[in-house]
Amino acid sequence: MHLDIEPFAVACAPQLDRSPLAVPGICFNSACARAFSPARAWQVYCCESCRRFGEREMRKVGHMAAPALLAWRLGKYETQDAARRDLSRAARRWVGHLQSAWLRDRQRRAAG
Repeated sequence: MHLDIEPFAVACAPQLDRSPLAVPGICFNSACARAFSPARAWQVYCCESCRRFGEREMRKVGHMAAPALLAWRLGKYETQDAARRDLSRAARRWVGHLQSAWLRDRQRRAAG
């Protein structure tokens, strides 16, 4: 597979600079969230263990989201196939539910 698209962090760099997903110097692993001194400006995890945890979390959410993202996009501009449009709408709703559930889970872990 080859996707010729800039990574999110590159494509949205100006927006992320103004509103970063991670607070600089606070571990992005919501279960950790400890303060640390970043060795690099782009560092968001306090240690290798937290970075690996974050990669597993992103991978898990990505695997869950990928089929729905494809279904959503396949039917987004569909004009002939009502079933495909219906699947696209259902996928869009499901992606919203996934986003909300993931955010709630991160907030729960951060609260301890």
